[in-house]
Amino acid sequence: MDKINVMIVDDSAFMRQVIEKILQGHKNIEVVAKARDGIEAVNKVRENKIHVITMDVEMPGMNGLEALKRIIETRPTPVLMISSHTRRGALETIQSLDIGAVDFITKPSNILNTDLEQFGKELVEKVLVASTAKLTVYKPAKHIIKPLPALTGISKKILRHVIAIGTSTGGPKALQQVLPVIPGSIEGAVLVVQHMPPGFTKSLADRLDTICQLRVKEAEDKEIIRPGYCYIAPGDYHMRMQQRDRGSGYEIMLDRQELVSGHRPSVDVLFESLCNVEVEKTIAVVMTGMGSDGSRGMVKLKAKKKCVTIAQNQETSIVFGMPGSAIKQGAVEKVTALESIGDEILKSLGV
Repeated sequence: MDKINVMIVDDSAFMRQVIEKILQGHKNIEVVAKARDGIEAVNKVRENKIHVITMDVEMPGMNGLEALKRIIETRPTPVLMISSHTRRGALETIQSLDIGAVDFITKPSNILNTDLEQFGKELVEKVLVASTAKLTVYKPAKHIIKPLPALTGISKKILRHVIAIGTSTGGPKALQQVLPVIPGSIEGAVLVVQHMPPGFTKSLADRLDTICQLRVKEAEDKEIIRPGYCYIAPGDYHMRMQQRDRGSGYEIMLDRQELVSGHRPSVDVLFESLCNVEVEKTIAVVMTGMGSDGSRGMVKLKAKKKCVTIAQNQETSIVFGMPGSAIKQGAVEKVTALESIGDEILKSLGV
């Protein structure tokens, strides 16, 4: 295997050293360039053969977002953003994914303890994945609907359908292609598991809410599931759909039980919870992402009840791991391009 050439961009000499030491410890990764700010990064990406860039979000002068824009426009290269846990850091990270970053990783809260070990493992894994990622320029989603005023009586409508979507690497931009296609008037709800750490899923939900007719929000424990809403699983919490103890309808259950398929939240957990949900139509969708989360849950769901299962095709996936695994398990009925997933959902609902 050829070496993966990496450029590290960070205004902190200490962080550049830490990241370099971690990456150089892997036999297939070579750090070939380092930059202290965005301007230096843009220049060096032109001068060197770079396969992956790790980019600090917050830097003086030209920050990570501006540098990312320049690189995507002039020398498209997989970029992994390095973000802080702050609210501002979360907002800027979601913006970077909109611009074209492949993925992001959060800085360790304490560089001197076990956080660094976990950071190192995740960093290496994401650099390896980024090196194989397909850089796709998405066209604006078809049928984008501007947010509408609150629909009167929406809480009184019956929940007839459930659409569950699981995604990881490349997911935020993929969701922007699918969710705006779904009208807020549907008699169903959308539940989404996007692999993300705590603090970032609310920013993602807020961003999606601005471009969808669906009401998009970060899910809350014991929240009643309402038609016309899209619920994003909070980072570090599994999300399940369950029958309400009192009264009719369904609610969301959040918990921090052990990781499933290596993740929390896990797509498998969400899909498996739908096995006991009695609605008219259930649709399960797996989109771009590394690993195999979602395939096991989709197999169980399909064995338990009649449902529609959809996977994103390889050509439009940033990373084909999750949809590819579900397809191999024989759980997928429809394999389609990202830009057609929204229409496939509506067709399955008879809309």
